[in-house]
Amino acid sequence: MPVPEPLTPSQEERTWAAVAHLAPLVGYLVLIGQFLVPLGVLFFGPKTPFVQNHAKESLNGQISYTFYGLVLFLLAMTVVGVVLVLPLGVFLLGLALYNMVRGALAAGRGEGYRYAFILRLVP
Repeated sequence: MPVPEPLTPSQEERTWAAVAHLAPLVGYLVLIGQFLVPLGVLFFGPKTPFVQNHAKESLNGQISYTFYGLVLFLLAMTVVGVVLVLPLGVFLLGLALYNMVRGALAAGRGEGYRYAFILRLVP
């Protein structure tokens, strides 16, 4: 008699998914690519749908935040942008931290999570 598949992700899967969300914080601190860990989890982590979905979501978030940061940098070179850089930068940083922490917490509970206000470039 076959053993039925568990309905909830295993602890290992939840850990991989949480790492995909939180490891980019280290990438920000040491100024290396924040894409590396979500990309590594996507290619080298467990190939379960749960882990893959969390890794893709984190990767999409990091791509989006990098793009938004570049737009903010270009905006800073204009007269209007000088005034808007600080509030928009604080908002962008807060949004990134919020999504990464909420994604990791959802992964730890075995739930899915979708980042707010990001471009979904990796399907």
